[in-house]
Amino acid sequence: MENRKIIEVISIIKKAKYNAYLVGGSSRDLLYCRDFDDIDIATNAPLDFIKKTFKVKDNQGEKMGSVKITYKNTIMEITRFREDLYNKKTIYPEKVKFVNTPIEDAKRRDFTINAIYIDLTTNQLIDPYDGLKDLMAFQIKFIGDPKERIIEDPTRILRGIRLAYKLNFTIEENTKKAFIDNINELERISNNKYQKLILKMVEELGETKTARILQEYHLGRESYEHQ
Repeated sequence: MENRKIIEVISIIKKAKYNAYLVGGSSRDLLYCRDFDDIDIATNAPLDFIKKTFKVKDNQGEKMGSVKITYKNTIMEITRFREDLYNKKTIYPEKVKFVNTPIEDAKRRDFTINAIYIDLTTNQLIDPYDGLKDLMAFQIKFIGDPKERIIEDPTRILRGIRLAYKLNFTIEENTKKAFIDNINELERISNNKYQKLILKMVEELGETKTARILQEYHLGRESYEHQ
């Protein structure tokens, strides 16, 4: 059972006097009673400790405070609590600042339902942006100012729309308005990146539904070709 393995990893981190929580799509899907393959754990443990304690499978995200580990044949991504700092010229953080609490970490996350932290060893739930309320209301809602969050990273438009259709959720009014009003921010995304995001939408939702979404939100690009 994957939950048992997650509990064991969190327990190992906590025994070293650090905190660790299931978070993001993992905690969202757990609460929503959906199966999930991507396991995301957020912690204040230094990466040096994580790398010494677990078998590292992939350290490409180390500069962002993230490594993928293998624990009993299960892959998990462990990420330091952090704050993302943008210069608004790219879609990626200019730099990151490591912080100590899930409350601080939650500020960088996109949607409220992705900022629910669960300590599976105690069932403690930390939910600074009422993500559980939005999960129960079946809605996608931005953390913070929607326009600002899109300017930071325009791919959040595509992720939010894909997530809404995947979960069969509605998009909260201000969030949807920000998607529509700031659709031109998608021009900052390279064709290659855009193509990958659309193809992921096709993989999860199917071609027909994806085509309908592209038409509804005026998201089409000449670079997109149905696969």
